[in-house]
Amino acid sequence: MKKINPIILLFVIAVGVYVGLSINNEPTTEPSKDETEVTQVKKEEQKEQNIQISEPNYQTVYSIEKRYDGGISYYVLLDPVDLNNPTFIDNVKYITNKLVSEKGKKTSIEFFDDKNALELSYKQYGDLSLGRTLTENENSWQGIHYIAGYSGELETDLYLNTLYLFPSASSDHPQVGKYVSIMEYNPE
Repeated sequence: MKKINPIILLFVIAVGVYVGLSINNEPTTEPSKDETEVTQVKKEEQKEQNIQISEPNYQTVYSIEKRYDGGISYYVLLDPVDLNNPTFIDNVKYITNKLVSEKGKKTSIEFFDDKNALELSYKQYGDLSLGRTLTENENSWQGIHYIAGYSGELETDLYLNTLYLFPSASSDHPQVGKYVSIMEYNPE
């Protein structure tokens, strides 16, 4: 058996220890558990502040039991919608989430941004007191101000939970056509 020079052996050990220490002392890219928890808390606080600051203004004007399954329909008045800013869609979803959590899943909600458009629709479809069909001008006007409709747990609708954007307008409408849509929406 060959004898290993102790100086070389000590040199190899010293280099190994140095390399090992260098690897262990390199800064990590992963945050520690404490840093992660602090970051999550800050993000949650920021979300809560954003919700409080940006909660949309709305008023439930009417509620009526008109669904075959006993669900209640609500007529909601929003602030005027800025059609150049699609954040109104998030506002509709936020209000839908809130009302469904408060009133129950078998809920229908009609959203308007004009009180007269809301009244006209309520008289036509809510309490049925209008007694006539809408004129062409009224239909066109409704197309702009009937912002959304939501039907929750309605088995006869397209989806069990359906959200309609601009349900009185068509997709070729010059002002709101780009927003006209139907989607499945399950409130949180």
